[in-house]
Amino acid sequence: MSVIRGILACIVIFVMLASSAVACDCEDPVVIDGLEAYDMSLREGRDDVEGFWGIYLDLPPTPGNARTYRMAIVKNSWDVFPEADYLGVATCDSPGCVRGEVKLLLTRTDQEGKFDAVLLVTENDGARGPAFLVDADDGRERGALDLQEVKYMGNFIARWMLRIIGG
Repeated sequence: MSVIRGILACIVIFVMLASSAVACDCEDPVVIDGLEAYDMSLREGRDDVEGFWGIYLDLPPTPGNARTYRMAIVKNSWDVFPEADYLGVATCDSPGCVRGEVKLLLTRTDQEGKFDAVLLVTENDGARGPAFLVDADDGRERGALDLQEVKYMGNFIARWMLRIIGG
């Protein structure tokens, strides 16, 4: 009986060590000042892509793993993700979303209104593809960010980000 207890104790210790090693293997989400990002997104004289936006994501591989976020897109004036010209910063607290967490990276291209986009799905991985500023259905200039070509694990996870007028 004591041999079985010893084996079980070894298994428990092994599982605890293995799970802690896996947990330490990934980076924490990058979190910046969410309130400052929100305020920046509504300031006068901002670039076309800057602003306060809403997005609906359908995250694979789990069916029903959908999320709705509100994001402030602002110039990247923080010391994070130096390759990105703009950051999409979460302004909500909800499952899978922490206020101030950087969720979107946008880098300008040679084409006006087109960006290379990375939508951060996990701390270490993201959906990638081109993003385009387009007119909204109601005719407002630059009222939507087209993400239809942004893919994650071979799936399209978002269609549009829509500008929220007035915050």
